[in-house]
Amino acid sequence: MAEDTLRTTSDAKGNFTFSKVKSSKFYLSITALGYKPFASIYEAEQSKKSLILESILLKTEAIHLADVEVKVKVNPIKIKKDTIEYNAGAYTIRENDKVEDLLKQLQGIEVDDKGSVTAMGKKMTKLRVNGEDFFTNNVEDYIRQLPADIIAKLQVIDDYGDQANFTGIKIGTPIKMLNLVTKPGKDKGLFGNANASSATNNANNVSVNGNIWNKTKQIGLGTRYGITNNEFTKTDNGSLNGNIREKVSKALSYNGGYSLSRGANKSVQNTYLETYNPQGTIYDLRQSDNNSNSLNNNINLGLNGSTKKNYFNASLIGTITDTRNEAIINSNKTGYIRQDLISDAASKNNNANLSGNVNWSRRLANPKQSLSIGFNFGTGKGNSNSTIKDIIRYYNETTNILVKDSLLNRLVNNNTSSADLGGNIQFSDVLKKATDSTGAGYLNLTYRFSVNRSQHAQATTVTNLLGNSFVVDSLGQDYVSSFINQNFGVSYNMNNKLISYNFGLNFTPSIILGRYRNTGLELRKYQFNYSPSANLSYQLKNEGNLSFGYSGATNAPDFNKLQPIRNNNDVQNLIIGNPDLKATSNHTADLSYNKFGVKSGLSIMVGLTGTFAINSVVSNTVFLRDTLSSLKQQTTYENVNGVYNLGGNYSFNKRLLTNKLSLSVNGNVAYNRNVFYTDNVLNRSSGINISNAFRFNLNEKKYALNTSVSYSFSSNTYSVMNQNIKNIQVLALNGSASWIPTKRFRVNASASKSLNFGYSLYAGNPLLVNMGVNTSFLKGNKLVFSVQANDLFNQGALFSTSITNNSISENRTRFISRFVQATLIYNLSQFGNKRGKSVAFDNDDREESY
Repeated sequence: MAEDTLRTTSDAKGNFTFSKVKSSKFYLSITALGYKPFASIYEAEQSKKSLILESILLKTEAIHLADVEVKVKVNPIKIKKDTIEYNAGAYTIRENDKVEDLLKQLQGIEVDDKGSVTAMGKKMTKLRVNGEDFFTNNVEDYIRQLPADIIAKLQVIDDYGDQANFTGIKIGTPIKMLNLVTKPGKDKGLFGNANASSATNNANNVSVNGNIWNKTKQIGLGTRYGITNNEFTKTDNGSLNGNIREKVSKALSYNGGYSLSRGANKSVQNTYLETYNPQGTIYDLRQSDNNSNSLNNNINLGLNGSTKKNYFNASLIGTITDTRNEAIINSNKTGYIRQDLISDAASKNNNANLSGNVNWSRRLANPKQSLSIGFNFGTGKGNSNSTIKDIIRYYNETTNILVKDSLLNRLVNNNTSSADLGGNIQFSDVLKKATDSTGAGYLNLTYRFSVNRSQHAQATTVTNLLGNSFVVDSLGQDYVSSFINQNFGVSYNMNNKLISYNFGLNFTPSIILGRYRNTGLELRKYQFNYSPSANLSYQLKNEGNLSFGYSGATNAPDFNKLQPIRNNNDVQNLIIGNPDLKATSNHTADLSYNKFGVKSGLSIMVGLTGTFAINSVVSNTVFLRDTLSSLKQQTTYENVNGVYNLGGNYSFNKRLLTNKLSLSVNGNVAYNRNVFYTDNVLNRSSGINISNAFRFNLNEKKYALNTSVSYSFSSNTYSVMNQNIKNIQVLALNGSASWIPTKRFRVNASASKSLNFGYSLYAGNPLLVNMGVNTSFLKGNKLVFSVQANDLFNQGALFSTSITNNSISENRTRFISRFVQATLIYNLSQFGNKRGKSVAFDNDDREESY
């Protein structure tokens, strides 16, 4: 009965009281969230007016709640002054996805098949996690090992270096750095993988990587071995590496690493070369069978320290390489020159190099002032021995009948050594105190110097038809060269919350010294250059930024291009240096604009860049008659002006369906202008390259669909022939799809169709179709087995095109593209709390930036 029922609640300690209980016998029921219900019957003596019960212990009980889906609109991109930040929560992350898979979804980011990452056309060369150095700091090493589900944010940063971060003075050209911000509790763990694969093209690979990561110590180990043996390719490669990074104290850390790699590779390559000259065009079709063996050792050590007033950094790198190469080349020249060349060249090379640097910065007693000092050095030695056997066949220019042939056997021995020493000092003083609206202004005075000294001795031994060997002095080289470069700079730097800028002027005197021991000839060249420098980073309203950079540098010409001694290692192309060459002054400017619309979901990224050079070193190619009255080329070098490059890239991206659907248009345009000599006549060449693509990407947990249409156009015009000599066009259709019916099973398929126009080598219009499946086992899907079928219709080919002065080269590497590969991977991924996954709450207003 309701009137016989009393209710109450306990206090914080579990105590409760009932008053006005009418019966001495009563039923007690207790319920509490998270505990099993309690019920019991009690009876009190009628003579007692109160009753104190013994303690009642409730047993815990799990409560299963229905799944609750919370949908929050997450901004995928946040644009800051010198940082573009991507929110990982706005993108699709599946079971076993790596950071590489996440990067491929980001606008403006491209990841190639080898794991190399570019941001708006600029290569990303440095990796950090939570703003801290991470193992080797190498991007390619770890984006394929780190799981994507531990990442909260990805930041692409214009990084001016640790010294600039300490002093606040950002001078020079920044590099692109990737900083990964992990979810709370995911800043330590064990990760790595073991991988084994085998393919029907007789390619077999195995690799193991393991890493221990905590807040004070990082240890990484890895090994890899692979072998391929088929009709076109033979490889036998292996490597072993290890690294350690440890914080000795809050202010001091050290790092070290060692890597050993060996390789044996055989390949076949076809090359088509067209060289234009006022007297006629030379067509060169050649096949090269290459065989190389290498052994490389690399060790690096580093020490870093930082306090409120001091920053210190030191590093040491040593390398030892041993390579063996053999190339058999069959060259058929037609057109203005009709010759065949059969060359068998074998070489042995040994090189040892050691380099290091020390940098120190200090905030002085006057906190408005700072001083930075740095030194660097490098030394190296090398030896190479080359055996070259050339057979040249000469044909009648009219009838194409073989007239004569010649045989030339040479042994070329080279010994080289080099030494570098450099240093810099920078003093900064505040001219304007920081305010909320203007920030602080700094005056910077800098001095840099570099000294490079190199020695080169070459001896050439020729063997005649009778088997007699003798040294040819005219084919020998023995010189010592030095390049001394100094830079005096003055600049003004200002930095506040919305804008940072720097502008200044640099003065660069330099001297080139050389001495030819075998002739007694000496070389001494003085030069003076100057160039402005500027950097600007501006935070626009409504999630946008604008940046500008301008810099200049002076580079000495290669001493091989300075020495007036004939080099005929290539008997069909003699090379003679020019001792009157000047150092080249290179200038670079770039402008970028980035904007993201929070409401519209439209992001815009645009970049422009330009380079020009003063006193560029270019070739001058002339035709000469040899002792057999046949033609051969001779190349010398000259200084010219008028070489420049202009380029731009863009990306427009629209995100729909809560960031699951992405529509994008991106591309790039490049124009280059070169100047060169042919037969002592100044000529020019120009080229334009245009590439555009439209992409449709849909990423859901259960499936993904990616399609793209791209068009590229390349045109090169030479004033030698006063006509457009080469147009290459490629129209490509690409599509890929993934179906993930369960967390343990995935099906992948991709197809691409290319329409190629303008190649001289047969390129065809290949249709490439790939299909694959993978399934996972064990707890946490740690074991993955996959089968991948590549190029089902066997139409693959690897093409590349390059332009050099008045020559255009097309290359095709032959390989087996159709094969089936089976792979077994065991993933080790244990981060943060071992017992379960951590729950992270993301706040878009969080302002962390490293």
